[in-house]
Amino acid sequence: MERTSRDGVELVLVEGEVDIATAARLISVLNSSVAEAIKSVIVDLTRVGFMDSTGLALLINANRRLNLRRKGFAVVCPAGPLRRVFEITDMVETLHVCSDMDSAARASLPA
Repeated sequence: MERTSRDGVELVLVEGEVDIATAARLISVLNSSVAEAIKSVIVDLTRVGFMDSTGLALLINANRRLNLRRKGFAVVCPAGPLRRVFEITDMVETLHVCSDMDSAARASLPA
């Protein structure tokens, strides 16, 4: 997991699996990103092979917290099995799930 900042946007790059076993690390990174975001947070799941409901709950919580602070949030997740998790749970629009970074950058702008 890697976190960078650029132009007021916190970018979280996640790799591997996101589940109960890896949740603590993601919680830590998301907490820091949410606290320090000037404009928005983008979570890039391009290199994630598996995510369970724990990961989804963490993303929903981060989005909720950013909304309360009037900051933006988006997720990069290309088409495939992981994207299907967002589609089945009807979270594509809520979490601003996008296929690529450019789309996510636009979607993450605060309303």
